[in-house]
Amino acid sequence: MLKKSTAAVLGWMSIIAFVVLVVDVLLGVFSRKILGDQIRWTEELARFLLIWVAFLGGALAYLDDKHLGVDLLVSNFDPSSRRGAKIFTHAMVLGFSLLVMGIGGTMLVIERFQSGQMLPALQIQKAWIYLAVPTCGYLISVFALGNLWNMITGKPMEPTDSEEAGS
Repeated sequence: MLKKSTAAVLGWMSIIAFVVLVVDVLLGVFSRKILGDQIRWTEELARFLLIWVAFLGGALAYLDDKHLGVDLLVSNFDPSSRRGAKIFTHAMVLGFSLLVMGIGGTMLVIERFQSGQMLPALQIQKAWIYLAVPTCGYLISVFALGNLWNMITGKPMEPTDSEEAGS
C-alpha cells in the first residue's frame, strides 16, 4: 500500500514536471523562431525541470526495480548467490544514495542557500535546483533499505501498480 502510494505520488510529480517542461520548451522555441527573441526564463526553467524529472524518474525507477543493471553475470549465478548479489547491490545503492546523494547533497544545498547564488532569469536561488539531489537521495535510501530488509528477511517485495499491470 505504501509502495503504491509513493509510486503514484512520484509518478504524478514526474508527469506534471514533464508536461510543464514540454510546454516551456515549446514556448521557448515559439518565441525564438516566431517572435524572433526567446523568452529569457524558458531556458533556465527547462534546465531546472529536466534535472528534477531525471532525479524523480530515477527514484521511481529504483522503487519499481526498473533501474539499469547488468543481469547477465548475476543471472548465471545459483539462487543463493543471486540473492547475495542482490543484497550486496541494494546495500551499495543504500550507501551511495544516503552518503553521496543525501548527506553530500544536503551539504551542497545548504552551501548554495548560504551563498545566495541566484538564477538570473528566474530570480530564484540556485539551491532549488540542487535540492533534487538530496530529496531523491533520501527517497532512494528509504527504498533501498526496504528492499534490503525484504531480501534479508525473505519477504516478497510489494508490487506497484505499474508492476502489476506488466504481469
